[in-house]
Amino acid sequence: MLETGGAAAAATLGFGVLLATDWVWLVSRAAPSPETAAATWAAGTLLVVVGLCAYAYANADENVAPEGGRASGSAEPGHPYDGLGVPTAVTLVRGFLVAGVAGIAGVALYGPLSPSWAWGAAVGYGVAAALDALDGALARRLDRVSRLGGRLDTAVDAFGLLVAPLAGVLLGELAWWYLSVGVARYVFLAGIGLRERADRPTFDLPPRASRRVLAGIQMAVVPLALAPGVFDPWMPLVTGVAAAALLLGFARDWGYVSGRFRRDDDGNASVPE
Repeated sequence: MLETGGAAAAATLGFGVLLATDWVWLVSRAAPSPETAAATWAAGTLLVVVGLCAYAYANADENVAPEGGRASGSAEPGHPYDGLGVPTAVTLVRGFLVAGVAGIAGVALYGPLSPSWAWGAAVGYGVAAALDALDGALARRLDRVSRLGGRLDTAVDAFGLLVAPLAGVLLGELAWWYLSVGVARYVFLAGIGLRERADRPTFDLPPRASRRVLAGIQMAVVPLALAPGVFDPWMPLVTGVAAAALLLGFARDWGYVSGRFRRDDDGNASVPE
């Protein structure tokens, strides 16, 4: 874990130096000086990289083979794996790409930037979103499913849907209201925490594939919205429909968590009498 974090930090600083060179700046002309923008990008990116690695390190005891599964090449069920493994490494790479988008959001705080920065955010987040289908498939294919991998996958997905829309708003490519997509999950979790602190009952969510589908739609829409000039006339409608569907999904799930909806045996919703 330390080696992975060190390599990511070194790559971040190296790319930050590259951003400060004149030949890159001739392509990406931005309002702040090359040194200021490069330092801001590197600092923002490095902050997220360190946070992600710290999160993985703090949950290292979750890097175990799932109970009830079959033995893998490096661990018996319920026992730790001998390393992060390829699937979790892919998830970390996704997180590092999202960190780069966070760095671009930091640079955008200085004011309007050239379209090349928006393209950088679109490509970076687009690759991170595309790899979302790879880490889980690899985990199942290589029999390296772990609780740590699941935690990291969820954390990267949620943070990506927070920071990428934020970058889009600051770059002028997304409307401010789309930030509701990024904060929805955190508000949802905060609401659960408040209910628990108030000793109010919370209920389990029924399994629904639609949650992954709705999140996947956002992860497909955001890179297109970030890309300057790509489907721009259609983006207000597309983002509006996508955001509304996700927020309605969270509202439905809050009904389950708060007990307003009751989970029947068949998974259908009903209103308690």
